[in-house]
Amino acid sequence: MNKAFYYLIPLLLAGCNANPGKTPNEKIDFVVNKAFEDGDFIGSVLVAKKGDIIYRKNFGMADAEKGIPVSDSTKFLIASISKPVTAILILQLAEQGKVGLNDPLGKFFSVDNNSQASTVTVHQLLTHTSGIKELIGKDHAFEESDLEEADFDFKPGSDFKYSNTGYVILKEIAERASGEEFEELIAHICKSAQLNAFGVANDPHQVSNLALGYKATNQKETAEIGYPLEIVNGAGSLYATASDLFKIDRALRSEILLSKESIELMQKQHVKEKFGYGWFLRERGGVWDVMYHEGDLPGYTCFFSRRTRKDEAIILLSNVEGLNLSGLENDISRILKFDN
Repeated sequence: MNKAFYYLIPLLLAGCNANPGKTPNEKIDFVVNKAFEDGDFIGSVLVAKKGDIIYRKNFGMADAEKGIPVSDSTKFLIASISKPVTAILILQLAEQGKVGLNDPLGKFFSVDNNSQASTVTVHQLLTHTSGIKELIGKDHAFEESDLEEADFDFKPGSDFKYSNTGYVILKEIAERASGEEFEELIAHICKSAQLNAFGVANDPHQVSNLALGYKATNQKETAEIGYPLEIVNGAGSLYATASDLFKIDRALRSEILLSKESIELMQKQHVKEKFGYGWFLRERGGVWDVMYHEGDLPGYTCFFSRRTRKDEAIILLSNVEGLNLSGLENDISRILKFDN
């Protein structure tokens, strides 16, 4: 036998035994605690399999100055995890016949029919393939007139580029098609999925039990967002607890929020090996069954993944900005992989 193999055996055994946990819960607890101790994470963690929460724990402080720890009732700004929720709203309106996925912007906005913007479709906004350059900024909220002067990175439908503006426009479409304000549309989702700590954070200071955002895990310096979150309604202004995101997972699984056909559209590879409707798509073990989205705002980082075939959910919510949570999510998913 090759001598190199003998040298490899101890390394393999060390890797297998690096996590001392015996149960999935203990193994997850080990990797999350290590991330906490290494200064890579504070916040809420919820891991579920086949509808059962197998791990749930909180780390760090929701308000360090007041000595308030993160708890199950702590709310976090979920940043771009708001986008899958906007996609749910649009698909609900499509089921009601109020929005067509191939409807052009010209159906909802007063825009020159000969302009490139008038041809952009709802489908293209949902899949980040519209090509519209960002129209919003810290000092500028979207206005209908912006479409007349919109610049494009590429011909609509010909490429992919992640866009906050696209989902802000989708929010506008949802309001115009339904005749309701964004907050009312979100309230309908809350009622259907029985969410009790979920909503729109137009003014974060008015949201009870919202964790303060920090610049680092030592929680010595708070972070200021510096612009009205209303500017990113539809793209990044929602708040939630880990429990309520899990309820959204269950509501999608049980077809409470959307029909089976709409759910299939949501998780279809509209952009090959990249994006569906509102979710990034990922392959694990040769199967493209992972839907996920990350979120970042000043003071907050989050990650929400759903493995549909195995019915698994991993939710990581932190009140610290700029964390790389994909590694922690991947470590947890590996533990779930071997828990069959």
